[in-house]
Amino acid sequence: MARVARAARAAALSLLAALAGVSAGTPARADLSDDAARVARMWSLSGARVARLSPIFLEHGRARVVAIDPPAGPARVAGAAGAAADECLTAAFLAPRTAEFTLSPDGPSGGVPAFEGLLQQLRGAEPEDDRRVPSVAGVAAITRCGAEREGLRRVVIEVLSTRSAFDVVVAASSGPLERVEAILPERASGPVAPRGDPGRPSEPGPLDARVARAARRALAEGAPRVAPTDMRASSIGTGQFSVKLPEGCHRLDLMAEVPSAALRRATDLDAEAREGTTGRLLDRDRSDAPDARLDFCLGEQGVVEVPFLGAAGPVKVVLSDAQWPMSAFVPAHFGARARGNLAAALRRRHAPAPRAQAITEAIGAQGDTLVPVQVEPGRCYFAAAALARGELRALRISVELGDRAGRDDAGENGESAGVAFCSEIEESAALRVSARGGSPVWVVAVWPMD
Repeated sequence: MARVARAARAAALSLLAALAGVSAGTPARADLSDDAARVARMWSLSGARVARLSPIFLEHGRARVVAIDPPAGPARVAGAAGAAADECLTAAFLAPRTAEFTLSPDGPSGGVPAFEGLLQQLRGAEPEDDRRVPSVAGVAAITRCGAEREGLRRVVIEVLSTRSAFDVVVAASSGPLERVEAILPERASGPVAPRGDPGRPSEPGPLDARVARAARRALAEGAPRVAPTDMRASSIGTGQFSVKLPEGCHRLDLMAEVPSAALRRATDLDAEAREGTTGRLLDRDRSDAPDARLDFCLGEQGVVEVPFLGAAGPVKVVLSDAQWPMSAFVPAHFGARARGNLAAALRRRHAPAPRAQAITEAIGAQGDTLVPVQVEPGRCYFAAAALARGELRALRISVELGDRAGRDDAGENGESAGVAFCSEIEESAALRVSARGGSPVWVVAVWPMD
């Protein structure tokens, strides 16, 4: 009898295990494509014309313009008799729930010219992010009806998280469609608390005192020369400096006068530096601070254009240029761009100026490259990788020396990276350079640092 009971229990356990295996083999979850299919199906059932675009994959910091064409055919929304000119166009972008991104129509906003839009933005009537639609739980959608549909023919998508894939659903209808959050309730985030108000930014103080403070700071860091230049901003607080700068490393501090009027716009300068001949971006500052700071190095003398905005009206704006000379041992035969980027790597890592020729130089292209380096025991070195040509999305240099390793990555908008290392008993080191982008060509230089 006991054997019969044990056999019955064993059979029951086997049945439960089999049922669990069946349950585990059919997970009740929908992937990204299934979510897009659900949205397309529900919108189609409501009478809209629906189309799904090809999937998109984007990296962090990369923006893409997506063409949004209305699906062909007449709209069939029940009870809607509007003309085709009054139709609505909806574009929904779906990504994994952890992805963060923004959408912005790449077209005119309400017929307002670009200059008038900038004027409204600077006056506070139209904040910069008003037209941007942030994602919530991996979903963002934009709808435009009537004549405003033309502003939705091109949508700019920008990824804020690391990277993501996207499914895009486009629908044309005679009226507003059901929200994506209602079709995919698992993606609804619930109520969001309103943002707090931190109040007005602190006043930066008198202009002359700030200019003197920037000069003292640069001189304390070893800059042999600080050259100020000033101009008067436009009535909306914008302007552009065009300065001829010598070769070497530069720090440009832009500071604007604060008006004495009680009612005035806050001073928050944003600026960028570009080569005058090529338009190549050297540095950009869009921080929430009264003053702007730009750091870069030039491999040869040239004109640099520095546009800015954010001054509190037609006030005095000062550009203070702190200059550091370039070492004669930074190689020039790779070109001015590579030379400036090599110097920028030295300065960014606070390395001393080289006092001897580089012991190793190399040139490479897209992908991962190993560069062997002969070293002397007991000596220290600095290795720099710099872009010489092309467009860069990511650049990394790493070094392996015995059981030790180090690495450095080019920062945002940066075109160089550098790493310092010391040999104890080793006679060789392995440098690895990883470059990604649009046909990048990079150079490497290794200097002794003693």
